[in-house]
Amino acid sequence: MKKPTHYSVPALFLLANLSGFTALYGQSPITSFSAAYVTTSSTVSSYTALPASPGSFSGCSATTYTYTFSNGTSNQFQLNSFNVNGSSYLVAPAASATVKLRRVNNSNVTGNRSIVYMESTFPTATACPSPAVLNFKPPYLDMMDKVLNAGMLNQGTDNIFTNAGNGDGNNNNIERIDVIFSSGLNTSSPSQTGFAIFDRGGNYQHDPFKIAAITSLDANGDPASFGTVKMCTAGNGSNNNGSWGHPSTANGNKQFASYVIRKDAADPWLRVSSVINQEIGGIFYTLADLGITAGQPLYGYALLAADGLATPSSAQLLNINDAAVYPTNTTEAQGGLDLVAVNTVFTTGSYLVLPLQIESFTGHLQQGPPGSSVTGAGLQWQLADAEGQEAVSLERSADGAAFSPIYSSLITQTAGVVYGEYTDKDVSGSPVVYYRLKITTASGLAQYSQTLTLRNDEAGTGWRVYPTVAGSSQRLKLKGLRDGNYTAAFYDLGGASRKVPVHVMNSEAWLDQPSGGLLPGIYWLQLSGDGQAVTGGAKIFIR
Repeated sequence: MKKPTHYSVPALFLLANLSGFTALYGQSPITSFSAAYVTTSSTVSSYTALPASPGSFSGCSATTYTYTFSNGTSNQFQLNSFNVNGSSYLVAPAASATVKLRRVNNSNVTGNRSIVYMESTFPTATACPSPAVLNFKPPYLDMMDKVLNAGMLNQGTDNIFTNAGNGDGNNNNIERIDVIFSSGLNTSSPSQTGFAIFDRGGNYQHDPFKIAAITSLDANGDPASFGTVKMCTAGNGSNNNGSWGHPSTANGNKQFASYVIRKDAADPWLRVSSVINQEIGGIFYTLADLGITAGQPLYGYALLAADGLATPSSAQLLNINDAAVYPTNTTEAQGGLDLVAVNTVFTTGSYLVLPLQIESFTGHLQQGPPGSSVTGAGLQWQLADAEGQEAVSLERSADGAAFSPIYSSLITQTAGVVYGEYTDKDVSGSPVVYYRLKITTASGLAQYSQTLTLRNDEAGTGWRVYPTVAGSSQRLKLKGLRDGNYTAAFYDLGGASRKVPVHVMNSEAWLDQPSGGLLPGIYWLQLSGDGQAVTGGAKIFIR
């Protein structure tokens, strides 16, 4: 009998106890949750396509279906709170996470295949419905990392770690999922904070997986080290195996009538593959469960299939091509987890200490007259969510390992954005110099920025832009560029860009937003000049 398809949420949230101090020392089943629909528009409203093959639609494989998205006003099912061990955990705004899929090609799948599922408007999902129309509640999303970062419970991925054996052909080549907070997070109460993972499936049928904390990042923002790997067994807590919880419908659960839709590299659109009518289960790991101590910086978590080495080391986890850790023939029994990310911080402010958010940390080497050596390094940073009395320390290193402070300041304001800059003149003759920010709260908790690496052969290519939080149509200021003509491209989260020309004189320029301004959201600013890309980029938040 075909194993039911499930859906789960690599939910990256930091959580705090709402009802009082309750020590949690093991993975705990989620017993209830509260969620509500939100209205969301779609960039793609409709299209026509044949079903995917193979799949549950083999009986109508020659039928062209019309696919529509963001139907009605109940589009995405947003999680608001949940309960664990009698305590409530509430969703609160937080720094956004980055989801990265680590792929290794196998005998069934190569390239960037996308397999997702979405809730339909039908009360029950059936194969080959007639008329040939598939209406979905959520907006169209065909990139799995974007789906995993959508923060909703009625859309996700299918059999995320399955490489082989799926009867509908829904096999993946994903071996690890990294959910990353690039600025880092820490707390004084690791036994009251943690991560929740949700899985879509039938009661007693939730899938196994492994989880490990990401304890540091490299210069590219990718994991550099992991905590101890923990195992979540299949089933659920009602089976007394200490794993999944499966709330009743009276406790917030509901059955989602959904379709699995797949897009191969050669496909222009997602195409329907199979149907699922299932509910949701959840499990909660405290940071203490994952080996994180009070004040220790945390950069997210990694998920992987249940097969392979039981307890791989941090170094082994880093090698995504190690088949002993990441087998490329994983079946649904060990890799059938279906995920959606809820990248949200849960807090009451009682136990969780949110660090000051490091919005940006940039720098460039300053070059003297032609033929002269580097004269200094200009460093700039932007911080947010100040509580007041945080100490900011700029640290320098010659080898990227041993850092020493060269500048410090104290934040006294309690709201808004904090800007800082410093010129380090003690870099003459250094082929490479490394910098990082250290932020220390009044209670002594510390977090670090990513390490900034400046090389002499990149002198003059460093640049910066401010403000990075701006209103629609607000002008931006560029600094640190060589004089000349450039093109500025603003990329939205879907990868689409809008470009404007900019002329730099005396290393500075005013940058206008594209005609009509930018819609509120997050953009990535990239520059090019004389047909060449300019090193670096910047995240821009439009209010």
